[in-house]
Amino acid sequence: MSRRRRRAGLRAAALAAALTGCHAYLPPQDQVPVLGREIAIELNDRGRLLVVPQLGEAVLQVQGTLVASTDSTVSMSVSRTVQLQGSSALWTGESVTIPVTGVRGFRLREFSQKRSVAMAVGVAGALAVVAPYLKILGGGNGRPDEVLCTSSCNTTR
Repeated sequence: MSRRRRRAGLRAAALAAALTGCHAYLPPQDQVPVLGREIAIELNDRGRLLVVPQLGEAVLQVQGTLVASTDSTVSMSVSRTVQLQGSSALWTGESVTIPVTGVRGFRLREFSQKRSVAMAVGVAGALAVVAPYLKILGGGNGRPDEVLCTSSCNTTR
C-alpha cells in the first residue's frame, strides 16, 4: 500500500470525525434561550413533580429543541431525558410543556472545537494503527492471493 493512499485515507477519516463533531452544554443560565436552539433544561424539585405525567418520575434534565415560550411555560421537542440516578432515555421529538417555576436553569448546546479535534485525532490515530492489518485502505497488486480452481478451469483439454 502506498504512503499516499494511506495518508489520503487517514485524512478522510479525520475529516469525517471532525464533521461529526462533538457538542457540549454551556453552564446554566436563567434567561430563556432563543427559539429553535438545542438546549437542556435542568429541573428543580417542583419541576420534577410537574413533569411526571409527561416524562415520568425523577427527571433531572430534559434535552431537545426549544419550540415555544411564554412568561409561564417553555415548550420543547424532546430528544433525551436524564434521570436523577444518571440513566437516560431517548425520545423522538415529542412536544413537552414545562412550567418556568419548575426550571432551575437553561443550558445551551454548542459545538465544541476542542472535543471535535481530539476525537478526529483519536480516530485518525486508531485508523493509522489498525488499517494496515485490516487492509481497508486498499493496496496490493490487484490479483487474488490464491486461485481456487474447479473443474471448469481445467486448461488441459
